[in-house]
Amino acid sequence: MAIPVNRPQLSPAPTASAASAGDGRLYLRDQDLNEGAALIRAAARKIAQLAETAGAAANISGPEMDILQEIHDLGPMDVGDLRARLAAPKQSLARNLNQLEGRNFVKRETDPRDRRRRLVTLTPEGAAFTRDATDRRRAALRQAFLTAGPDAVSGTRRVLSELLRARGEL
Repeated sequence: MAIPVNRPQLSPAPTASAASAGDGRLYLRDQDLNEGAALIRAAARKIAQLAETAGAAANISGPEMDILQEIHDLGPMDVGDLRARLAAPKQSLARNLNQLEGRNFVKRETDPRDRRRRLVTLTPEGAAFTRDATDRRRAALRQAFLTAGPDAVSGTRRVLSELLRARGEL
């Protein structure tokens, strides 16, 4: 069944009870889409701020924190895959990895399964540091999800997953 999106509304808006009763119509105005995008950007900044609070004490930059969080969340990762996931320029990623390696937060080693690849992993010090930032992020997300409720949580996941899928990132 096709769902009309961004079409002018010719009849009165469905009531909340109609929407909850399975009314499949979805009307999104440009203003609704702009507000949604602004909320997504603001939420992403808030999540980054929570991680940066932990990083400030260790003088960790935002891009360095992104590297640590990505490896913490997904596990050891090839340098090329990490660069693609973060959409980071090669030189910037190399500089940030060098700085993190110098602080003993990450290490790069040859992938035992493919000697052409270099894996980036967290050191014990890097894992301990990143755990604090992760705990802050989880606490904020947990509170927001509990307040919003299960329908909002599953809806948010579907919307964000679809955005990533449309860009080929999932």
